[in-house]
Amino acid sequence: MTLLSKRLNAVSKMVDKNVRLADIGSDHAYLPVELITDKTINFAIAGEVAPGPRDRSLADVKKFGLSEQIDVRLGDGLAVIKAQDNIDTVVIAGMGGILISDILTRATTDQLSNVQTLILQPNIGEPLVRQWLISHSFKIVDEDIIEDENHVYEIIKAIKSEQIQKLTDAQLLMGPILMTKRSETFIQKWTRKLNGYQKAVANMHNAKEIDETKIAQMNDYIKYIEEIL
Repeated sequence: MTLLSKRLNAVSKMVDKNVRLADIGSDHAYLPVELITDKTINFAIAGEVAPGPRDRSLADVKKFGLSEQIDVRLGDGLAVIKAQDNIDTVVIAGMGGILISDILTRATTDQLSNVQTLILQPNIGEPLVRQWLISHSFKIVDEDIIEDENHVYEIIKAIKSEQIQKLTDAQLLMGPILMTKRSETFIQKWTRKLNGYQKAVANMHNAKEIDETKIAQMNDYIKYIEEIL
């Protein structure tokens, strides 16, 4: 059985066996349903911020006969997690990087107390997510990049770490692990971005008011991408 899009399937591959999972913004609870059905995990919380999505997730969980193993809860972000749930893995997929970082920042110590692993799939703003992780003692241990329905998605897996991970600006932008894997999708994405940045810089130079700061930033990006490609 597969309920999952290519994007969510890639997210599911990052989940370790037998963890206790919270899927924030669960969207029909498809990810927990799939992970429990294929016996990767045996307990999950599906968190939804609005009653409509919560009701849809509840209906789907019931349809698959998994109400004992998937607890669908209404709440904002990680507020659906209680310390006694012993949640050790949190998935936040399908939101912008600003929103993901905001959800994590608003989480209380209690909500994050047992969390050892974060699996995050921002639709945009990946550098912000990487910055949040290294600023909050999480180390990036795996990354994936996939194209699904004409959009390229990056998935970032990080674990709680005593040592602070240092990332260069290029690694924040492009992903420390993705840069070493250099997959075809990665190369295609950054070739497109490189062309976009080069055109943008050319256009900025022709503008009435030249934004030197913005041009300098774009030129940095161009340099990082050219070095990697």
